[in-house]
Amino acid sequence: MGRLENKKAVVTGGSNGIGRAIVEAFLEEGASVLFTTLSDVEKAQQIVDAYPQDRVRFIQMNASEFDNVARLFEEAVGFHGSIDILVNNAASITRTGFLDLTREEYEVVMNTNARFPFFATQVFARHMVEEEVLGSIINISSVSSFSAISKMAHYQCSKASLTMLGKSAAYELAPHGIRVNTISPGLTASKTNRNQWEGNPDLWAERSRGIPLGRTGLPQDHAGAAVFLASDESSWVTGIDVIIDGGRSVL
Repeated sequence: MGRLENKKAVVTGGSNGIGRAIVEAFLEEGASVLFTTLSDVEKAQQIVDAYPQDRVRFIQMNASEFDNVARLFEEAVGFHGSIDILVNNAASITRTGFLDLTREEYEVVMNTNARFPFFATQVFARHMVEEEVLGSIINISSVSSFSAISKMAHYQCSKASLTMLGKSAAYELAPHGIRVNTISPGLTASKTNRNQWEGNPDLWAERSRGIPLGRTGLPQDHAGAAVFLASDESSWVTGIDVIIDGGRSVL
């Protein structure tokens, strides 16, 4: 406990799944957190009600809309004053075959998963430089960034872009003491995969059998890595991609 004491964090997509697990882990470790939700206001409010009101707040926001980058920053500075940690977690995923994919579907996924975090990273990094904050930026990517699967070309391209952002930004921001790292989850029982693990248990079981550790992930499996990368314990860690997938990527 207390590994993030007095740290001020911003987490996009924090009301469900991996984002929620990270928000709650940050709060338990002493950080103050502003997080976003697209539509799950009730679940977001549950988090807020469980912690002191001066340490947590949420805003409803669509991360596919570019103008919301500025809004997020303004809300964060208004709540925190200065920001130590940014977690780009909000994501959009659809499953459509390459030949059937529409431009509109492509743009929503790319805007949410690649464009928004790119410019959020830029805006918050500028703030960290100006405030002389030795900040930590964490991108939640996916093993899909380097391992192909059918009907997800647009999603995989967006996550590959996000993973590369972690490396590029880490290199350019290192002289300012700002660290940028990536977490790439494997198959996880999150809201985005609910149609599989609730609606198609046979498919979920089949995919689970290919994981060396014998099970699919839980949102909480990724929160510990986020706490480490956000904390001073990782002060000499930047530009890495932490793959958390139960060993699936070794095959």
